[in-house]
Amino acid sequence: MRFSDYFDLTAERHADAVAIVEGEARLTFSAVKEMMHAAGNALVHDPSVKAGAHVAIYSHNQYWVPILSLAISRADMASIAVQVRSSIDANSQVLSFMDCDVMFFHSAYEKEVTELKARVPNISRYICIDGDSVHGPSLECWLEEFNKPYVSGMEDPDAVASLRPTGGTTGPSKGVVHTNRTSEITLVNALQNMPEMEAEARYLAVAPLSHASGAMAAMTLIAGGCVVVSNNTHPDELLRAIEQYRITTMFLPPTLLYMVMASPLIGDVDLSSLKVIRVGAAPISPEKFKMAVKIFGPVLHEAFGQTECSIGMTEKGPEDYLNEDGSFNEAVLPSMGKPSSYLRMEIMDPEGNILPVGEKGEIVVQTSMVMAGYYKNPEETAATIKDGWLHTGDVGIKDEQGYVTLVDRLKDMIISGGFNVYPAQIEAVIQGHESVLDCIVVGVPDEKWGEAVKAVVQLKPGCECTDEALMAMCRDSLGAVYTPKSVEFRTALPRSPAGKLLRREVRAEYWADQERAL
Repeated sequence: MRFSDYFDLTAERHADAVAIVEGEARLTFSAVKEMMHAAGNALVHDPSVKAGAHVAIYSHNQYWVPILSLAISRADMASIAVQVRSSIDANSQVLSFMDCDVMFFHSAYEKEVTELKARVPNISRYICIDGDSVHGPSLECWLEEFNKPYVSGMEDPDAVASLRPTGGTTGPSKGVVHTNRTSEITLVNALQNMPEMEAEARYLAVAPLSHASGAMAAMTLIAGGCVVVSNNTHPDELLRAIEQYRITTMFLPPTLLYMVMASPLIGDVDLSSLKVIRVGAAPISPEKFKMAVKIFGPVLHEAFGQTECSIGMTEKGPEDYLNEDGSFNEAVLPSMGKPSSYLRMEIMDPEGNILPVGEKGEIVVQTSMVMAGYYKNPEETAATIKDGWLHTGDVGIKDEQGYVTLVDRLKDMIISGGFNVYPAQIEAVIQGHESVLDCIVVGVPDEKWGEAVKAVVQLKPGCECTDEALMAMCRDSLGAVYTPKSVEFRTALPRSPAGKLLRREVRAEYWADQERAL
């Protein structure tokens, strides 16, 4: 079944319970169901929207985002994940490549939508969530015009449910296709393996709802829990929200977790309601993990996943990282946990052989949660899913108890603050500067970001340039996430005999004294 079908069943059981909270707004399950059905029906009846359309939501966190996501599912259309923090260049490339047909947007992004409209001509319908717009009707008016009776047909398990860029915040990156079938088994896996998925849950949606936090919010609603929507990621406000709304669970990337841990309000607010803090999107160091447990208690849960296989491929909870006497299990702390219930995970060598316990190789998985493929890219799909195995591109080791530890990355991708960053795109921008001969971009160890983006630059003979100038170029072209945190100038860069730049050599210099290579 579709996510919207599961939500309908939950709404019948919990009609009068509060489903979504934002500020003073309180929406019951019955109200959310009515709003979701109205939007889904309008998508179907709007003559400018074709069947099976690809629909994007361009908004910061607010209560209509999860409702519209469910409406897209009800209308048998595909949602496109788009991050408003990305640059216009990046988002226009994503929306064009993924053949976006419809866009819901918040008026706060009227300027950005004006630019997107000029760059993505295939979008046939714009709907403004919170008011009138020159680009299209308000959501309220649109719902009044097209809200006609509609009975949803039988769902197609292999129909496309979502399209998600692998780059997270940018790029002409690969588009991951998830169907109703892969989404459904992901939901089943979450309900089975995530203790926070319960009717008593109060989930704080503070990370962007366009990505993992949105999936967590939808699953919380389907479990009968309440989603508290926030657009304020300031650590102090986040802590106050936990106390005010008696939050039981939330998802945080490591960077935001570290910021919260450093807040002066720690110790002054009541955090006793917390049952689960789920940490993902990037590895968290064992020392930071222990610090977090000492601050919040044994509520941390770490998971490993990727866009190609959704969330929760592994799970590490208190029963794993704490001994019976309450001390830390030092052997388990560096790991990402054990594979989840509906997934087989192995370590494989380059020849396709499953490696024994303790040997390092590529992490591969088999599960019905694996994507249907990459959008319009059968060659890359075939290279990633081979003989039924999803090749993650991550290097790991499995121990005798089944715990899997990430130790390196086959691909050049950098994970900074929970966002995927691709060096080649930054290098292309920097190389466009008139004074730059060549450059290599790598991720380097960083206490706050996990990995910080660093550009190592070789200038043309006799030329000069500043790090500020190169950072400004990247910020203007790619957005803040892709902007290097530091720039180092060198007289020469390492190259192979054929003249190819050796990125891994540069990266290895900064990770030589680290316990892990990511």
